[in-house]
Amino acid sequence: MTHIFDLRLHKVQIPTEMREWEERFPVGSPNVDQSITDRGLNAVHCWRDAKGPNNAEDMPKVLLAERARKTWPDAFTTTNGLYVVSGAAKHVIEGLDPGIHQFFPLKIQTKRGIDIPGPWFAMNVHVKQDSIVMEKSRVNKSQRKPDELSRFWGDTKDGDVVVDPAKQSGIHLWREARFIGSLLASDELIAAFKVQGVKFFPSFKATNISELSEG
Repeated sequence: MTHIFDLRLHKVQIPTEMREWEERFPVGSPNVDQSITDRGLNAVHCWRDAKGPNNAEDMPKVLLAERARKTWPDAFTTTNGLYVVSGAAKHVIEGLDPGIHQFFPLKIQTKRGIDIPGPWFAMNVHVKQDSIVMEKSRVNKSQRKPDELSRFWGDTKDGDVVVDPAKQSGIHLWREARFIGSLLASDELIAAFKVQGVKFFPSFKATNISELSEG
């Protein structure tokens, strides 16, 4: 079974600042060398949109939380679209997909400089598969680039998206090639999260195309 994390549908973003990263890569400043701006933009596109692997030297090192929290989830996104996971989440993911995804050590602090107990990692899932059956799925297709920028409906639920398992390679966490901002997982990964008590992103279930044939 395939699980789809629709990050826009659920409130999984935690407001943060990346002051040290913004000092190194002041994107948008007219007085900065264009090559520095390009490096910063490329880093964001890689971690946010799965444009490719990130370079460690271009990653944020410290996140400043906008406000204190009593508890922290094992996975969330930041204001700049960075995926952040706990050490426990990383351990589960690497147990099933060893050496496939990128994890970069990260500090999370309050604005007073107090560390939030971790460990924490910035995660880049840049491996892509093309397994969603567009013509059988309830998806919002872009009129301008229907094969590249399609998105799920805002109220997508279990069964609205159909996938073809034959087009999946056995990877347990991936991005869909034609869905910008997507993040999908196997049933095995979701089960492993539950066993380890890891609270990952909320998800809905896709339907296998073989189930439609049987019905």
